[in-house]
Amino acid sequence: MSWKKRIRQEQILSSLDKLGFATRSQLQQIHKLGTDRNALTVLSNMGEYLHVKRHAERNNENVYYLNQKGRELIGSEKERKYKNDVEHYLLRNDMYIHYNFPNDFTIEREIAFKSGLTQKIIRPDATFQKDNVYHFLEVDRTQSMIENKKKIALYAELSPLISTQFEHTPVLIFYTIISSRKKVIEDLCVKSRLKIEVKTLEEIK
Repeated sequence: MSWKKRIRQEQILSSLDKLGFATRSQLQQIHKLGTDRNALTVLSNMGEYLHVKRHAERNNENVYYLNQKGRELIGSEKERKYKNDVEHYLLRNDMYIHYNFPNDFTIEREIAFKSGLTQKIIRPDATFQKDNVYHFLEVDRTQSMIENKKKIALYAELSPLISTQFEHTPVLIFYTIISSRKKVIEDLCVKSRLKIEVKTLEEIK
């Protein structure tokens, strides 16, 4: 195997370590793998390092994640299991791609703030910077609007602390699979004086 191919393979493995799971088409975009046929060939040649599953929610497209040999090659200790939350990972990837692959894209990072005598914690689905502004991503797939309202209320409560800690006002991104929720979420965030971007599955696709 050429050195160039080895580097590309390790880059793909590192992306899967970072994101958890990814479809063939997502890896194709992230790593510029060309045609569908070429992408499938590249990933097939990496079979010894990958688990692969057909994913019903994406028209039975292949979903890839690291096996033990893949983890060992890049020194990863994050073992993933294919469960019901895989689509949540893939939706998060949609935003990673939409925002042009932020280098600092970090999933489920806990951020702690002191509120009076208590400590409050937010755990966005992903955190990243764009134009030196922090963005907090929340993926709305199966949760109820009551849960969304609670999240928005927590961000609103912590907004002054967040702005102080990051020395600017971050942007809250909601990515929802239910288009009719867009206006509702936007209105809730505007009332709470939060900087908000709401994306829908239809807009991204």
